[in-house]
Amino acid sequence: VHELLKRRYQLRPVAVEIFSMDGCNDLLVFHKNERDEVFKNLLSMSLPRNSMMDTTISGSSKQETNEGGRLFKMMAKSFSKCWQNGEISNFQYLMHLNTLAGRGYNDLTQYPVFPWILRDYESEDLDLNDHNSFRCLDKPMGALTPEREEEFRRRYESWDDPEIPRFHYGSHYSSAGIVLFYLIRLPPFSEENKKLQGGQFDHADRLFNSIRDTWLSASQGNTADVKELIPEFFYMPEFLENRFNLKLGVKQCGEQVDDVLLPPWAKGSAQEFIRKHREALESQYVSENLHHWIDLIFGYRQRGKAAVDATNVFFYLTYEGAVDIDSIEDPAMKASILAQINHFGQTPRQLFLKPHPKRKCHERPPPVHALRHHNLLVPREVRTISSPISQIVIFHDKIHVCGSNHILKPRSYTKCIAWGFPDRSLRFMSYDQDRLISTHEGLHGGGQIQCAGISRDGRILVTGGEDGVVAIWRLRKDGIRKQRRLHLQKLLCAHTQKVTCVAVCQPYSLVVSGSNDHSVIFWDLRSLEFVLQLPEMPAPISAVHANDLTGRVVTAAGTNLTVWTINGECLATVNTSQLPSDTIMSVISSLFSDWMETNWFITGHQSGGVKLWHMEHISDDVTRLRVRSHSVFSVSEYKRLKEDKPSLPSQKSLKKDGHLPGRVPVSSTEYQLILFRVLKWHKQPVTSIYLTNDLKQLVSGDAGGHLVSWALPDETFKSSPLQEN
Repeated sequence: VHELLKRRYQLRPVAVEIFSMDGCNDLLVFHKNERDEVFKNLLSMSLPRNSMMDTTISGSSKQETNEGGRLFKMMAKSFSKCWQNGEISNFQYLMHLNTLAGRGYNDLTQYPVFPWILRDYESEDLDLNDHNSFRCLDKPMGALTPEREEEFRRRYESWDDPEIPRFHYGSHYSSAGIVLFYLIRLPPFSEENKKLQGGQFDHADRLFNSIRDTWLSASQGNTADVKELIPEFFYMPEFLENRFNLKLGVKQCGEQVDDVLLPPWAKGSAQEFIRKHREALESQYVSENLHHWIDLIFGYRQRGKAAVDATNVFFYLTYEGAVDIDSIEDPAMKASILAQINHFGQTPRQLFLKPHPKRKCHERPPPVHALRHHNLLVPREVRTISSPISQIVIFHDKIHVCGSNHILKPRSYTKCIAWGFPDRSLRFMSYDQDRLISTHEGLHGGGQIQCAGISRDGRILVTGGEDGVVAIWRLRKDGIRKQRRLHLQKLLCAHTQKVTCVAVCQPYSLVVSGSNDHSVIFWDLRSLEFVLQLPEMPAPISAVHANDLTGRVVTAAGTNLTVWTINGECLATVNTSQLPSDTIMSVISSLFSDWMETNWFITGHQSGGVKLWHMEHISDDVTRLRVRSHSVFSVSEYKRLKEDKPSLPSQKSLKKDGHLPGRVPVSSTEYQLILFRVLKWHKQPVTSIYLTNDLKQLVSGDAGGHLVSWALPDETFKSSPLQEN
């Protein structure tokens, strides 16, 4: 547990939300008189805490006894400063504000709310430099056209009821019904949607079928529709596809409702829609104007005269504090008000009472990094060690390297974990002094450990054995002497031959294991259960990599390189070499951002080559007929292909192939891996690669123990020389 927050439920102060380090949060609802006592007792417990949140927890107990006081304003102000200075993205800031305003994934009636940011859903190409592509963010959805705004203003002015205050909108921009409308194609929301409609889906014409039509309805068509978006529009392509083949009905025009119809600029791809939509959210225009929308939803224009002037007043029961439900004695009246609250929306807690400051925006040129300027990279040998290099980490400007059968232990990297000894033990060693700290025997029933991986917090160790078993261990220090112990969490059995590689992706609660039996399996790090097995690979698995920011998984099998989504959908695959013996020995991807420069991949090969790959959508002027599994295109060859326009497959034909049994799908992948450069220096197999998060430096290590740095001429150890360690 790293955070505790008091929450309201049905506009009543009766809930507590518990935020866990593994991302699985819980909303607990109590009787009114119990909540504060439970919260106090939870705070008094000795809970593991994220250092960034320590002040939040301690501050809550000392400064606050309610949900909306000074602490939340302090937190909102702190996040606001980070956002203004460009330290967090627009998406991250909106999620922070939603959390502080009491909105989260555990309560459909208070689901996170995000803005419509575009109004161009008809162009073939989306121009983010054209302000006309964007929605006006300083007006609510009901006031985006003069005629619509005038109609709602007339409603407000003509309203005359002594018991119900005036309002512009009887509906809301966020409600449980809206969330279920958007997520109808995803279980368990599809079943909840049926329950809401009395056991079956609503009429096909009223379902979420087209992004363009939904925008037109919410922005100018239906006066009962002012809905905004949900966060999934910026990171989850799966909710746009009918992957479970739900029978959603037939529209009056005879059209079958299936996948959501995407704008032309998405090129028939849900993946591309999400990528471009997120890029639009982080664009210059949105960064310069997002503070206006924040004023409407979380700020000073949410209530009072400013809300009236902004045409932003909703039905009074959507606001916190509008009614004391517990004081209502009439059961029928109480049930009626609760139904209104549950089904017709709730306005977030007001976080700001003054106009929100504007973000400090500057024209941001594309990041200058080593991969885009690969032709200028300069190699420099840093050092040589006595054994093959298995891992490279740069920490506090020092390059840490490990030999074969060693991995470094986060977060300080002062210790390493070693295996492969004659006694088949696993040992913890000090990194600098190579001093033995502890020895652990019999971890795989007397069999030899073949590979290991560790979570980024250094608390979970994953080992793969020659017996085909993947073992999950928790690292703890027990007893008076605080001796280091490995506590077995579970043995995961599915591979039929030895496990050759593992990857641990803690942010996505994912473990990936590869085996000599050509199989790659995804495991859930939290539940320790089997998730899925990828289609059979063409060769034994030599390397796997899971990206902490995007959740994408990269697999290497012989000379075959494949990129997968976290749900096992094949995005791209390529045969990296015409020489079958030129096996991929190591692979890594970009950790620059969760939305920008995410499509870079680097492979190290048996021949000593280091290859730079970029993943491009097939619509980006690559002719599908020329794309074959054994083709490796250089940049110059790739540019020549731009003379031909591709014939794109339908969106329907692209989806599900990554889940089908059999070999890795090739012909139906949405993306193509383009070879940008082969870096040549190493004479021996490249066994490890490290890419700095700013993408300005690449470090490679080989089986001969040679460590080489690749950097642009003006970045080669310029500002803070990396120290050898």
